[in-house]
Amino acid sequence: MNYNILYNSKLIRIILPLLTCLTGLIAQTDNLIESISGEMEHFNKVATATKQNEHYQPYIISVFQGNELEKLGISNLKEALLLVPGVDMATDNSNIQTPIFRGSNPLAYGQSKLFIDGISVNNLFLEAYSEYLSFPIEMIKRIEVVRGPGSKIDGFNAYAGSINVITYAEDFKGFESDDKLVFKYGSYDYKMGGFFKTYKTDDLKIFVDFFYQEDDKKLPSGPDGLSQGALSLLPVFDNRALSQTGDAPLWLKEYSLGTNVEYKDFSLKARMLEHTQGSAYGINLALPQESDRVKLPSYYLDLGYAKKIGDYEVNINAGIKYDAFDSYSKLAPDGLNFGVIFQDGIYGEHFAAQQTLYQSSYLKYSAIDKHLITAGYRLIKEETIDMTSKLSNRATGDVELVDYTDTLPFFDKDAKRNTFIFSLQDEYQFRDNISFIYGFNYEQTSYKDSGFEPRVSMVYQRDAENIFKTMYSRSHRNASWQEMFTMNNRARVGSTDLNPEIVDAFEVAYIKKFSADTYLQTNIFYLLNKDQIYNSSVNPEYRNAVDTDIYGFELEYKGNISSVDELYLNYSYVDGKSYTQDEDRSESIPNVAHHLAKGYYLYNLNSDLSLSTVVKYVGAKDRVFGDTREKVKAYSTVDSSLYYKDSKYNYCATLSIKNIFNTNVTYPSPPNTYIQDYAQEGRTFLVTLKKEF
Repeated sequence: MNYNILYNSKLIRIILPLLTCLTGLIAQTDNLIESISGEMEHFNKVATATKQNEHYQPYIISVFQGNELEKLGISNLKEALLLVPGVDMATDNSNIQTPIFRGSNPLAYGQSKLFIDGISVNNLFLEAYSEYLSFPIEMIKRIEVVRGPGSKIDGFNAYAGSINVITYAEDFKGFESDDKLVFKYGSYDYKMGGFFKTYKTDDLKIFVDFFYQEDDKKLPSGPDGLSQGALSLLPVFDNRALSQTGDAPLWLKEYSLGTNVEYKDFSLKARMLEHTQGSAYGINLALPQESDRVKLPSYYLDLGYAKKIGDYEVNINAGIKYDAFDSYSKLAPDGLNFGVIFQDGIYGEHFAAQQTLYQSSYLKYSAIDKHLITAGYRLIKEETIDMTSKLSNRATGDVELVDYTDTLPFFDKDAKRNTFIFSLQDEYQFRDNISFIYGFNYEQTSYKDSGFEPRVSMVYQRDAENIFKTMYSRSHRNASWQEMFTMNNRARVGSTDLNPEIVDAFEVAYIKKFSADTYLQTNIFYLLNKDQIYNSSVNPEYRNAVDTDIYGFELEYKGNISSVDELYLNYSYVDGKSYTQDEDRSESIPNVAHHLAKGYYLYNLNSDLSLSTVVKYVGAKDRVFGDTREKVKAYSTVDSSLYYKDSKYNYCATLSIKNIFNTNVTYPSPPNTYIQDYAQEGRTFLVTLKKEF
């Protein structure tokens, strides 16, 4: 039976009734409810939309305000995420960095989802969002981080966590955003400039933001992977003597233009992000040239329609996303012997562009007393739209590039995947102090289905100061394009037979509120991870190789010592076991810090001047099975910032020193690659000037 016909017929049978219902509702324009009246309802709406009531949400959430982070000297999204309980960072040989939530599979991307103003921006090629980690904090109004998979919204599944970045496009009456102009300068000749501007009439609002940033960062590194046998075929060809030690090019050039337009019930959200970075530690683990680069562009356009009609609320969205992996680099050093001698080394150009089309319709129904029911679907069509594969001449060893797109492609140029997701959820206010949320996602793809995924949670407010939560959720991560469609690569071999990674999460939380601004949040979690996707230098094919049980707890405190300061502290503990499916063995979870401690203290010297300190501790990390190197060492860093605000002329200046004591910070490398791991920057400085209008 033709799969596409069967697949599409199933979609039609499910979608048509819902579309008919939505069309009828939209036609009832005469029943449109006017804007919310009364100040109390207005502020309740703002609190809900901006997660000011995050302690009552049915998941584990931490919220950071952009203006607070600026006073701490936080420079970008990555630095902000490193303040979150249970979140660490990992990288790879291309310096594609990814946050690690609660120790969940640090060898894979896509464990978490990143949303910019509600738009998912994980790229399709890697399922990562490394290109957005450098997003300047001055462009961010608020960051909401949900730990765990319990944050399914509008058909999205967040496997280990989700990050919602809200820009200053968010604008409520009485909470308007001022226009802003910002400049920054720092170590490694870092330069940044940006602005955002809002234009409003009664029915129309247009928001535009733009920034450009660059640096010339390079860090001492090596010996590279050739020293461990990469690019050798022992004992026939031995290229270990060609290993190099030197500076890894980690430079950055990036600009972004975003716009949000709202006209009555319609919205448009669009962003163009052009991200170019140095080739870091080399695509083939050979230290590259300084000018070698990787481009990770990201574009999206989303059209939305939202309308409240009586007891119904309709949300319809459609959009297109574009991302690409675009690399040009020297892949191997001079004199490499692969049967043919490459006297001037091997050069390569690899390009793969992906397009994602999606459409979703969701309906909320509130006429049933104490219930808010949400139902809807999301359709996604993903495909590779362009691919190029060029290498130095494999037959002669000549350095001039030869087009191997058709004869030796690095990637399946016909890669595509269709996905259908149906969601149903009920928010049930059982009593004034007890609420439940329960529902499910059902997902079907043109490859392996994740199937039925339930979720249930309860929030119990014993009183205004004591809040209890219990949650169970199942979620998944589909294999990325790289894991499925990579080919003709000795380090990575794709497979379309991969099952989705599945997690069952059990969480319990207690929040003690001492005042409106002071709280202690504690939570315990237990995660059952199935079919996690791994590959290695010994077996480069991606496969469902490991099951992992993870457990731990997190403590988070925010408050103050006096009336002129702010104190934030958190501590996380994580442990567990990994069970290798094909070798029937268990081991401690690798590349995961069992202990994480973070915090900051901000002291207001007066109404215009403040001094802050940010401290982070990352515990030691075990190696993967078979890696005989010592554990990755624990480290602590201390940052300090001086912040000044001139209220008369409405400008701010910040001086920050990061990693004051020049601590040696490293992210673990896989075995048989960079034996000294991946070193990160030491002591740096940053100066920021900001003007609001």
